[in-house]
Amino acid sequence: MTYFAPDSLEWEALDVGHSAWTSWLLSGQWTSFYDGLRWPGWRAETAAPAADQGIAVYPFLWSEQARQDLAATSRRPVPMRELLGIAGDFAQQAGLPDPGFLGDV
Repeated sequence: MTYFAPDSLEWEALDVGHSAWTSWLLSGQWTSFYDGLRWPGWRAETAAPAADQGIAVYPFLWSEQARQDLAATSRRPVPMRELLGIAGDFAQQAGLPDPGFLGDV
């Protein structure tokens, strides 16, 4: 299993298979997965978007500014197509591997 990390703009291996990943999800252990990428009030903000939306964070999660003070970032729901397209574009501009289909969903 892999996922596209919003803070590094790269696909990262989770080092588990699908069965272990599913068990992990069902066990509730996933709650600490994004600890470094959560801000005060994140739960209420992330409950609002529609199924085809994600949360755009600015300054971007991969920036030094966001890492220094995540609570001070601005956030708003945007279409996933836009959010993933921006991440894919920045990954390529940073000389990172092409994330592939990511920006085309």
